[in-house]
Amino acid sequence: MASILVISAHPDDETLFAGGTLAMYAGQGHDVTILETTRGEGGEVGEPPLTSRENLGTFREQEVRKAAQALGVRDIFFLPYIDPYMEINGIARRIDIPLKDFAKAIGEYVDRIQPDLIITHGSNGEYGHPQHIYTHQATRKALSNGNPDTALMSWSAWYKPSERERILNMDDRADIVNDITPWLDAKISAALFHKTQHAMFLRNSGASSVAEMVWKTESFHIWKGPLPTDLTNSTPSIATL
Repeated sequence: MASILVISAHPDDETLFAGGTLAMYAGQGHDVTILETTRGEGGEVGEPPLTSRENLGTFREQEVRKAAQALGVRDIFFLPYIDPYMEINGIARRIDIPLKDFAKAIGEYVDRIQPDLIITHGSNGEYGHPQHIYTHQATRKALSNGNPDTALMSWSAWYKPSERERILNMDDRADIVNDITPWLDAKISAALFHKTQHAMFLRNSGASSVAEMVWKTESFHIWKGPLPTDLTNSTPSIATL
């Protein structure tokens, strides 16, 4: 079976953008691991507050560990970088780390895990988040220095008609679009564990509940392939465009 490494800018990104696909892969017996580049210290503490800002990183780590378990993820790791604080409706920022150092830190996990496939953010950062974009850039740089056989794809690739165009990377054409309805319950369960971010989820999506805001399709652009045979032969729900 395939080894899959998911590289996420913040806890919850992997759940919202690719949770259904991760649950699918895990359910098929593939080995799924997550690397969080921050603990989301700059995010929200909940409404009403569930923790203090000083303890938010630790709290969100526990949230994403539970979410990962709901998706069937084998293990999860964290880089030591601190997510910059962002006020509600404020300006998002990326970590203040040179790209070569960021890529090196990611590369150490790539070397350790030796994944067959890496999944990460798209080139436009979905809705333009600087840390999403920087994570994409660092992951590609790390992979260029690593195992030449490792495939790479990014989530929220562009396709039309789409469920939510706002979160798609317009420069990344979708190579695959996955109807994750069979794994929707697992994705919703994982999203429900990210309690500190629920008010933000609802505010940004306009949905009335977390379950309602979880989208049912997930799209991916393949930057480097081919995908492992174990994946392409065991994912009949994925349609190639």
